[in-house]
Amino acid sequence: MIKFKLVVLIFIYLASASMVHSASENNPLELFLKNLNSLEVSFTQRLVNEKGKELEMTSGVLYLQRPGKFYWHYQHPYSQKIISNGILLWVFDEDLEQVTIKNVDKRINETPAGIILANNSIQEYFVQVSLGVIEGYDWIELTPRSIEAQYDFIKIGFDKNKLGMMIIADNLGQTTRIDFSDIQKNTQLPISFFDFKMPENIDIFDERN
Repeated sequence: MIKFKLVVLIFIYLASASMVHSASENNPLELFLKNLNSLEVSFTQRLVNEKGKELEMTSGVLYLQRPGKFYWHYQHPYSQKIISNGILLWVFDEDLEQVTIKNVDKRINETPAGIILANNSIQEYFVQVSLGVIEGYDWIELTPRSIEAQYDFIKIGFDKNKLGMMIIADNLGQTTRIDFSDIQKNTQLPISFFDFKMPENIDIFDERN
């Protein structure tokens, strides 16, 4: 469930975040979001504890489409799909044969998800600082303005205008690192792709209000 709260929500926000001013050549995050309509990307995700011990490594693929739609598929070492059409969110654990249904509400704007998918400005919810080029990546650090946030900061590394890496430090001392590859922007994705097709004979947990 940590992945849902801290990682998937980042991309819910990033896929439709708007900037309060035009993109600057000195801001890789603005350049990445400029004219972004959809995104396809492969990822490898690692979770480490406060002592630097790796707790989990997963990999899969992610599809985003503005406004507010995404399809996040963990493929290894287990299969889990997290899908949203911008209104509802489905978390499907294939191995357990169960799905959880949630509403997507305004609180998402106060999570890391506010970076890619919401229709609000990043500056409204985050303090943004440029860290410059470190080990080949141009880094942006985002610190949440809300004192109730479940994470301390998000760092996003860009290779020119390509998304390269994301690091999320939560308030439990754990760090999630996501490496991205095979990035494709603005490909055609069918709308039906972001509506979950309910399989037969699975357990359903409906957590909608």
